Amino acid sequence: MKTLDDDLRERLAPLRGLEPTDEEIARLLASADELRARTRRPRRSLRAVGVVAACAAAIGGGLAALPGGRDAARPRSAHGILEAAAAVAAEQPAPGAYRYTRMLSRFVDEVHADGQQGQVTYEQTSENWTSDAFRGRTVAPQGTIELDAPPGDALRVAGGHANGLVKRYDGSYRYGDGPIARVRFAELPEDPQALAALLEAAIRDGRWLPHPGRPKWAPGVAEEEVTRSAVILLSMGNLTAGQRRALFELLGSRPGARSLGDVHDAIGRQGVGVALPLASALGDELRMIIDPGTGDVLQSTEVLPPPPARLPQGTPRPPHWPPPVWLAQRTEVFLSTGSVAALGDRP
Repeated sequence: MKTLDDDLRERLAPLRGLEPTDEEIARLLASADELRARTRRPRRSLRAVGVVAACAAAIGGGLAALPGGRDAARPRSAHGILEAAAAVAAEQPAPGAYRYTRMLSRFVDEVHADGQQGQVTYEQTSENWTSDAFRGRTVAPQGTIELDAPPGDALRVAGGHANGLVKRYDGSYRYGDGPIARVRFAELPEDPQALAALLEAAIRDGRWLPHPGRPKWAPGVAEEEVTRSAVILLSMGNLTAGQRRALFELLGSRPGARSLGDVHDAIGRQGVGVALPLASALGDELRMIIDPGTGDVLQSTEVLPPPPARLPQGTPRPPHWPPPVWLAQRTEVFLSTGSVAALGDRP
């Protein structure tokens, strides 16, 4: 049966995400004219030009619906954003010996002292090289501490309790004391369900803690740590494309995620945002900004609620409650990321 141009357009229509613009049509017609001018067999070339033009128009629209395509066709739901990021991550090249990150870390504390109230912000920029099990190096110059208002003596003293957060550092990769400090990256499966199960089991039994033991997690905390760990691994882990895809899919399966839509990070780069609930009853959530073209995490921010006015019944009472200082927000802005062959290399 002869296939007409209208039939061809109809069959290709499901691939279309957007109608072609006048500029796209003009480019296609110009390409067709050029092809006609070069060919030696006009009748066959005219048919080829018609097929090429129709396919090009269809493919142009189809690209708009793919991750990293036209902004108007990007997924808008949290699940769609994370699934699109997973598809992009799966196409990235194999990692080198180290993952390099240059990042800005920002901690914001709420401070109450002698009737005074304010916020103190700690900032520090660092360069990091991480290989398997987070082995590697961190180099960080002295950071800054800033109060948001002219402080009295009491507020200044209370706000300066965390000078270690911005101290100059040059040494082994500065991960901290979290539950995946010693994870062997090669152990992480590329199946999202298996990966989620492994992360939760390892967090519960403490096998990757700096000092292995069996932590006593409060209800729901181990599940929250799975979400935190997935974001840390996506940001800092030297992982395969398949592992990164699985981590995004894992996050896409977590309940309660919400879309933040198109957003800008702290240095003005545009990305797509997702908020992942942690202690949902308290309002704690982890917000990610993702580059839709590369699948890289541009920024992660954890927003923490204030401590409750009263402790739950049976909780040992600390000397001061509510505490005079508590962490309100923790942000990491990934200024530059990439894969490198050796310590000290930069992408």
